[in-house]
Amino acid sequence: MQTLTFTLSALGALLLHRLLNLYRGPLSHLPGPWYTKYTSLPLEYHRLTGTVTHWTHSLSLRYGPVVRLSPTRVALNDPAAWEEIHRIGAGFRKTAFHESIKLGPEQMLFGIRDVQKHRERRKLFARALGVGLLRENWEYKVREKAELAVTRIREEAEKGTADVLKWWRLMAGDVVAFLSFGESFDLLEDARGDNESAEEGGKGEGNGRDEYFEALDSAGVNILLDSLFPQFLLRGAGKVWKGLGKIVYANDVITERGAVAVKNLREVGGGRPNLFSNMLAEADKAREGDEKATLTDDAVRSEAAGFLLAGSDTTGMALTYMVWAVLRRLDLQRRMEAEVATLPLDFTDKDVEKLPLLNNVLDEVLRLYNPGSGNIIREVPGSGVTFHGHFIPASTIISTQQWTMVRDDKLFPDAEAFDETRFEHATDKQRRVAQPFGIGTRSCIGIHLAKMELRLATALFFRECKGIKISKDMTEDMMVQRMKFFTYPKANRCNITLVESLAQG
Repeated sequence: MQTLTFTLSALGALLLHRLLNLYRGPLSHLPGPWYTKYTSLPLEYHRLTGTVTHWTHSLSLRYGPVVRLSPTRVALNDPAAWEEIHRIGAGFRKTAFHESIKLGPEQMLFGIRDVQKHRERRKLFARALGVGLLRENWEYKVREKAELAVTRIREEAEKGTADVLKWWRLMAGDVVAFLSFGESFDLLEDARGDNESAEEGGKGEGNGRDEYFEALDSAGVNILLDSLFPQFLLRGAGKVWKGLGKIVYANDVITERGAVAVKNLREVGGGRPNLFSNMLAEADKAREGDEKATLTDDAVRSEAAGFLLAGSDTTGMALTYMVWAVLRRLDLQRRMEAEVATLPLDFTDKDVEKLPLLNNVLDEVLRLYNPGSGNIIREVPGSGVTFHGHFIPASTIISTQQWTMVRDDKLFPDAEAFDETRFEHATDKQRRVAQPFGIGTRSCIGIHLAKMELRLATALFFRECKGIKISKDMTEDMMVQRMKFFTYPKANRCNITLVESLAQG
């Protein structure tokens, strides 16, 4: 009995000591809910449920630009702090969490923490993804896939409802596959076959398309689970529980797709141009110049898988919210239809780039519905930093999020409203803050491809789908944004129609 009493007393003392340490911890002086001094459970809960962006935003509104999210994590949602943290040479590196994100045998550009290695890898991407080479080598394929996606949307909308989220993601997946591998996955073609088979009473196999998109849907959750639980435990549980297994093994499915890039490079021998053949050429040039630049087969496999994840969801989500935002305002829809009607039949990306309304709409979509607007985390360097009079020690994990900064009514009046005129006369500060593709050396490497897809798809949609409406089965709550790895609609769909009886009044 005495032994039990002693043991319980010792455990109680240890627990009390732990709580006191947390209470007096290096972040305990920062503003924030009392419970965030002691536990990270609320933060992890919101990460897993996709509500971390909204939660962080609500805390920032209550406590200010510096707020404690857990005993080891701080949110800094202030434009000046954001620019300081993400500027070139600031020293705020990515974290161990980024390093743990792998979709293949090697680290992706996204997760490389070492500054020099990141610089070398990014340099290989830079020229191949420049706007000039993209227009020269790939614009025709982007246009072709955008036309096919719009055709599929119109076909479905004429018969009933079309889920634009599905079609835009398929389009983006085909584009990034062609760019990465020199061949398309034919996702748009397979999806049409599925629909026709379903109408005839068949099952519609989809040639692995369903498995691929299930993997994309699960990849973000898988990344979060990996950061919370040991991989062996997750994979073991995944073998028992089928639902968890689809999530845990999602990255494997995406990685298998990425392996196609290596296969094509080796079998075709450069006869089928793609992003990685261009990058290998750049790597060869760098080696000739004694620069440290290499691109192994494993690196190609990993980068290709990463491109599939990042390139499919971000563009697809942005286009989905573009449709949602414009179709809710008939006057804006008619002006968009009128503007794209002025384009020549064989219009190019350069032509669309000159359309003021269309580009203002896309800028506002990317402000209000940016797929990458959630928490961006970094590690505090050196001897620590001070923001707004609050000292934050070295190695603390800090996060910034565009979501909160672009919803500041002082900077963007009536910030929650969609205003297509907002960027006609935007101030320098507004444009510096509204950076949907990020800033500094860690900004999105695919910015020019994404913008090309957005412009061409938007122009084609409003030219070929005049008078289309949101389906009456859609509600605002269904389109509330949730966060996996990127934002997505709560209902995971957005239905539109050309059938009057199915449309919203």
